[in-house]
Amino acid sequence: MEQIRETAGVTLRTIMRYVRARGGDTAVTHVLNLAGEHEPPEAYDDARRWWSYETKINVFAAAAQALGDESVGLRVGQSILSYSVNTPLRLGLLLLGGPTQLIRLIATTSAKFNAAADMSTLSTGHGTASVRYRLRNGYQPSRYDCDYTRGLLTQLPALFGLPAATVTHDVCQVRGAEACVYTVRWRQRRLFSWLWRGRHRDDAADDILAGRMELLQRTVAELVAAEQPERALALVADRAGYAVNAQAFLLVASPAPDQPRQVHGYGLTDAEIAVLTDAPPTSFAGTIVADIASPNRYYGYLVAYCEDFFDAERRMLDAYANLAAVALDALSALETAAERQRTAESLLALARQLTLARTSTEVAEFTADAVKSVMGADSATVLLHQRGKLRMVANAGAGDGRLRKARNLTVSPQDTALFDRFRDGTGQPRVYDSTSDEPFIRAMLDTFGHDMMIIVDIALPDHPYGILVAAYDTPQCTARAREITNRMAGVADQAATVLRTCELLDETWRLAHVDALTGLANRRAFMSALDAALSAGEGAVLFIDLDGFKSVNDTLGHAAGDELLTAVAGRLGACVRTGDLVARLGGDEFVVLTHGTLGASGVPDLAERIRAAFTEPIAVRGSSLVTARASVGGTRFHLAEEPQHVLHRADTAMYEAKRLLTTVYN
Repeated sequence: MEQIRETAGVTLRTIMRYVRARGGDTAVTHVLNLAGEHEPPEAYDDARRWWSYETKINVFAAAAQALGDESVGLRVGQSILSYSVNTPLRLGLLLLGGPTQLIRLIATTSAKFNAAADMSTLSTGHGTASVRYRLRNGYQPSRYDCDYTRGLLTQLPALFGLPAATVTHDVCQVRGAEACVYTVRWRQRRLFSWLWRGRHRDDAADDILAGRMELLQRTVAELVAAEQPERALALVADRAGYAVNAQAFLLVASPAPDQPRQVHGYGLTDAEIAVLTDAPPTSFAGTIVADIASPNRYYGYLVAYCEDFFDAERRMLDAYANLAAVALDALSALETAAERQRTAESLLALARQLTLARTSTEVAEFTADAVKSVMGADSATVLLHQRGKLRMVANAGAGDGRLRKARNLTVSPQDTALFDRFRDGTGQPRVYDSTSDEPFIRAMLDTFGHDMMIIVDIALPDHPYGILVAAYDTPQCTARAREITNRMAGVADQAATVLRTCELLDETWRLAHVDALTGLANRRAFMSALDAALSAGEGAVLFIDLDGFKSVNDTLGHAAGDELLTAVAGRLGACVRTGDLVARLGGDEFVVLTHGTLGASGVPDLAERIRAAFTEPIAVRGSSLVTARASVGGTRFHLAEEPQHVLHRADTAMYEAKRLLTTVYN
């Protein structure tokens, strides 16, 4: 590409903000003048823009002179988290898990900041790593660049809530070495590491995820109000550009088949845009492409260019492309019904309601209400696929007699071939009346007293959710039926997209709160429940650790160990009362939370039941019998205690019990 894309805008923005914090706007102007830069100061605050390596070094040198600080490169690198790392990139890095995992992927991470150098991991250990940094041929090594890189490396542990790393830099390109080598050391979490993993990192991720969800929700709301397809595409292009960390970005889409293409992008020259819009590009190394397409039609594509991307960025680009497609579908439907003010208002109300829906029932209710209003139906019904059948979830317009019948309505594969067409994704929107050759349809029309029904699938590609039914007591002409069918398809598409969002939210909640192996609550869910219990009153916590679990893994394999942990979870669940919580903290460590005075006073009895539950061997790998002995320690708690103190006492009691081979009760 013709434009220079060597240094990410986050670097220049961090330098400028660092300078402004120490010398104000006057210092920023002075630095730009010293560096020979002529663009306005706000141009250097654009995180999406890329600059040349030479510009970076010149600005660093100017900042050192203006501030009288030759270590400015190091200081700027150390302030990167305060000034420049944006929410999508911070989330992508945070989800890697920790400093060691991040350093192992340092090549991908480095590409987000610097295209003039290569970075690789030489080695990693417990709280230490060695990183190689080499400027590519044609670039002059600079101590400011070396110091900046060293400063960035100090912040890797800080991203995860750890103290900043110490970085030594004995091998340097500036002094003639083939490449710079940095040795990074950071302090590992030891005491209460379970607490940090369960609270600090998750809280940080929650904050970032909340920020991303707020941005998506705000984008949806603005798309609903955009009114014009051109405005919607410009909005998606702007938001997607911030969500995906790329050197260049392009959106090409036609709002309608008879309308010209809309082109939005940044980081590209007009000549490059002309070449790239001749034909849709394909994804390859350094490029990701997301089609802007809905079940109804293909609009165009989003494309991002960078040396490498995180998986989360690929999914985010897809999300914005889908968002653009949904927006264009909705706007197309609005344009078709523009002459009907009531219809337009109803569709907009549906879109707003769907952005607030959090359950499939809410989506169904909003959709049924909208179909009755917009399509002028006498009755509108949503049936969703549940446990192998289509079941009525929402209805609008049915009288008391019809509603009682509708509440019991289910459709199974034995009832009609329509079910198979829905399940296989081969069904098409259909208009049915009393002349239908489907016995089931005729029976439904007769049962509910309708003259005509229009059925549209609520589905995404290869993902059917249910059907949307608009029923009429009087005949509708062919043209009217076709118009209704087309409008219903748009509403069904919106409903399907939001149902998918609800699924993703449920899946995200489950991943965050449920242990994937045992199905028990995980550490995060347990700490949240403990915090709530401490706010309510008294109770107790029991800490359980399996003795000899490691030997099972070593002798029978990890699969047998997993079977053992699953069986242990089942036996623990059988020991507790209704309302008590069993959780797996990790490895072979489990906890039980009991509530109320009875729960606190019954700790010895519960501990004894738990120990007794493991007197019988457990069968793993089909026939191998394993004797799993549990060490149990418990502690009472009282109102307003600190959760970490309670769990620490239970943990200590368990270890004392393990030592004495008896349960210690506090």
